[in-house]
Amino acid sequence: MTARTLMNPDPKTLRPSDTVATAADYILEHHLRHLPIVNEHGRYLGTFSIYSLLQLTLPKAVLDKHGLDNVSFVTEHVSDLARRLGGRGQEPVQNWLNQHEVAHPDTPAMEVMLLMLHGRTTSVPVVDKESGRLEGIVSFWDVLEKLLGENA
Repeated sequence: MTARTLMNPDPKTLRPSDTVATAADYILEHHLRHLPIVNEHGRYLGTFSIYSLLQLTLPKAVLDKHGLDNVSFVTEHVSDLARRLGGRGQEPVQNWLNQHEVAHPDTPAMEVMLLMLHGRTTSVPVVDKESGRLEGIVSFWDVLEKLLGENA
């Protein structure tokens, strides 16, 4: 079994110039955790995810690597967080891409699952080795459906 066996060959994708607001709408509407971003040639550039949205929502002081160990004193309301995210809504997603390890269509399924585990991610982009084109995506749900289907 390989990544090709497990992958969704037609995942939802966005372009680098699409906005954060568009990505947030897709994520919410389709209950996604990761959205692959591809250029006009289908080349995989990175992933915009729920973690990107969290990063855009939280105050910078909370996100600083060398900053605060305890943020319990930061008191913000949902409206403050929503305002901060809304203010970033027109930014292009290319500014907030995450880079994850990718699989190739012939990557063994076991390696794909290890990429998920070690990368602490619920999906792995499947990318053509030569062209860099996104061929599909393997999500935790794809793996689980396949495994449970084998036991039926």
